[in-house]
Amino acid sequence: MLAKSATKDILFRGLFKSPVSTFQVCRYVSLLGQLKPSDGSTKSFKRLGRGPSSGLGKTSGRGQKGQKARGKVKSWFEGGQTPIYKLFPKVGFTNANAKPLKELNLERIQWFHDKNRLNLQPGEILDIKKMRKIGLVTGPIKNGIKILASGKFHYSLPISIEASRASAKAIEAIERAGGKFTARYYTPLGLRAHLNPEWFLKKRGRLPLQARPTKRKDIDYYGKEEKRGYLIMEKDKLLKDIENAQKNGSRHFLRQNVKKSSLELELEKLSSDHESVPVISRSKVMNVKDLEQ
Repeated sequence: MLAKSATKDILFRGLFKSPVSTFQVCRYVSLLGQLKPSDGSTKSFKRLGRGPSSGLGKTSGRGQKGQKARGKVKSWFEGGQTPIYKLFPKVGFTNANAKPLKELNLERIQWFHDKNRLNLQPGEILDIKKMRKIGLVTGPIKNGIKILASGKFHYSLPISIEASRASAKAIEAIERAGGKFTARYYTPLGLRAHLNPEWFLKKRGRLPLQARPTKRKDIDYYGKEEKRGYLIMEKDKLLKDIENAQKNGSRHFLRQNVKKSSLELELEKLSSDHESVPVISRSKVMNVKDLEQ
């Protein structure tokens, strides 16, 4: 009895003196004993040929003889007949980089005006934000809007329209009625900021800058006068930079961005001072005949 009480006393004192170390040891042991893979991460393999009571014995679930019992058959094999991918060959392709635009016809704009639903102030531009606000275009606008020429013979509104693109006949009908069209480029982020500026001001406190086109086909489109691109209509600086790059090459831009060292700056000063000072010399041009004499 004395021995048991003594051991209990020693254990109690040890626990009382170092409770943290004892708790850590117990904690580590409990974690190691409960380690297991997460649910669904492992799966036991199918045990085949382990007797009739397993349900997968003898033929291992493959049945009696045949091609599938002895080997594998491709999923697209149709028994020797002409396969479907030869009967109906694939023609064309789906462009993964295509950005489908929402279509808006001129007849719908004219109908809204006849019903007094445009609500445009004098000099106001009918842009994408205004189109969605008054209901000309409904649903999500992911990449922009294209103006089409359906109803061009009845269109007679001398207003300015701004959209992503427009057909040639639609541009002709708008300008014939005394209006003006401008094709403007929008990125997905820029279009969101154009449609919902209040959200950006509330969440981020600022509006993102509208990006300029970077792809060659976009620059060509919005830089053409027949497309009424905003780059050429508003004389954007991007076109001037591109023209300078085509004339002078890429070195023109590299010279602007490269910093000059102190040695190069001193050499430039010396060269400019040397050019400003007139040089007096007694040398003269010598011919071969003068040397022979």
